[in-house]
Amino acid sequence: MSVSENSLRDVIVALQSGAPALAERRARAYLQRIAGDRSALTLLALSLQAQGLREQALEIHRELTRRFPQQALEWNNLGTVLRDLGRFDEAESAYRKGIELLPDDFGLLINIGFLFKERADTANARDFLMRAHASDPASIEARVHAALLNVECGDNPVAQDLLRDWRRWPTVPPELYLDLGWALSLIGEMHDGEELLRKAMRQVDEGLRARARLVVMLERANRLDEARELAQGLPAADANLPDELRNDIVSAHTAIAARHADPAAARILLEGLLQHEQTEQVRSNILFLLAKICDRLDDRQVAMQALHDAHALQLKLAARLEPDIAVADYEPLKRAARQLSAGEVAAWPSRTAPTAEQSPIFIVGFPRSGTTMLEQILDAHPALDSMDEQAFLQDQVDQMAAWGLSYPEGLADLGETQCEDLRRLYWDLVARTGSWSPGKRLVDKNPLNLLRLPIIARLFPNAPIILALRHPCDVLLSCYMQNFRSPAFALMCSSLPTLARGYINAMRFWIHHAQIMQPNVLVLRYEDLLDDFPGHVERLGMFLQLERAESMLSFHEHAQKKSYISTPSYSQVVQPPNKKAVGRWRRYESDFEPLLDTLSPIMEHWGYVR
Repeated sequence: MSVSENSLRDVIVALQSGAPALAERRARAYLQRIAGDRSALTLLALSLQAQGLREQALEIHRELTRRFPQQALEWNNLGTVLRDLGRFDEAESAYRKGIELLPDDFGLLINIGFLFKERADTANARDFLMRAHASDPASIEARVHAALLNVECGDNPVAQDLLRDWRRWPTVPPELYLDLGWALSLIGEMHDGEELLRKAMRQVDEGLRARARLVVMLERANRLDEARELAQGLPAADANLPDELRNDIVSAHTAIAARHADPAAARILLEGLLQHEQTEQVRSNILFLLAKICDRLDDRQVAMQALHDAHALQLKLAARLEPDIAVADYEPLKRAARQLSAGEVAAWPSRTAPTAEQSPIFIVGFPRSGTTMLEQILDAHPALDSMDEQAFLQDQVDQMAAWGLSYPEGLADLGETQCEDLRRLYWDLVARTGSWSPGKRLVDKNPLNLLRLPIIARLFPNAPIILALRHPCDVLLSCYMQNFRSPAFALMCSSLPTLARGYINAMRFWIHHAQIMQPNVLVLRYEDLLDDFPGHVERLGMFLQLERAESMLSFHEHAQKKSYISTPSYSQVVQPPNKKAVGRWRRYESDFEPLLDTLSPIMEHWGYVR
């Protein structure tokens, strides 16, 4: 081996040993003998970066891109030093030049993905990290961060696929305990998430961030005493904290305030948190919670202003994820515009169909109509299993599209084999959740399966369906107060008039098709359920032909034992049934007055008064 090669290796060894100053001296000595050597210049620049001398490193990397413009590595190195200097636009340009040369280069893809993450450009960050994952599926770093970004974009199924077999991975690097633990907790894998977050708490660099995230996770799992005790070890939301740590600590304090027994004290805490800088997502979270606290305090004006500001931030975030989403002529739930005629349904071929007992039990209804409470009531019965809310019927619709059949009119063209294939796909997806035990009946709760009644009627015509109803104005107010991650939901819930149009579209679709198809449906009004809880639980049991229905009366105790409930009602369904939310819209009657004429036909149909 030559002396020159030994000298370069000495530079590399010094860098890898954490001695960048020594590496710099060795690189400069090498360059005195072989001036302008590309490898030595690269190592010199890296040693300067490691010492924080980024401007000096920048000049070397610029020179290397001028000398070797067709080398993607040089553009990657230039992008990285520019990113370290906070010159994000120039860094993006450098990375993109490298990607033009090597479109599938893992290093370039993951680096530009992290650049967009640092710029809070979630959509681009997700796309590039997913490309990095495709380039190197063995990279744990790309997989974990791609999963986190998919959750942030409201695409939990992709995140679940990315993390599904994490225990089979090679050893997880300790520096990823925090992010992997957090990602697992966000998709409902609370036990595994907690295990990794507690490991991360023992790390010097990430201990406080792990503690803060564990507080949020424990609150989400309704383990309030543990969350409060852990939060006592967190600092206040000090503006001098590093940005990432401050945002995590603010989120932890916000989670604790959400469950505060004293709403006035919670309001003071939240208004104090708003005095500090946060990301738009964290600030939006605080504003949504402040609105709920002010609602409890009967301060309607501040609650509505907080909601207005929260939705404005959420729309900005949604527009970044889906730039075409905020169109001026947006019509919520426009898929409901295509309705089948009685003749089209009558023309469906007669097919062999599963019995009621062989079919799922579907719970549908507009969001915030009491569907989660009904799900937990049924899940408390030993003969039934519910799964976390899934869009598996939409997967059937997507499969139809892959076959060239549009929904709902293409249902008439499904052959016997295709119907069986769709049912098999449905049950395969259910089995993958691990939430259903064969031998038990499945409860499939998804509110907007309201819009999938035609495919239920085609594939599972004997399935029991429970339609959850609630006063439309209470439904709309509750939706308006929710912090939905999905861009489409964020847009639909961005104003009360938009929500009202979405509600009307969904209900018209259901009413029209229910009259034609005559499904096996039990209509259950939220207010009636609370007026006579034992009587309506008995009614549910009779509808589903269940024995020992009395176990459903203590559903809240059963729900308390669950580690994860995915919907916004997770903190309500662990309490005994109560009427606190009935008629809440009356406090905001002036805000609803312009909507009542629009809502009246549906209100009258379901027996609600203005």
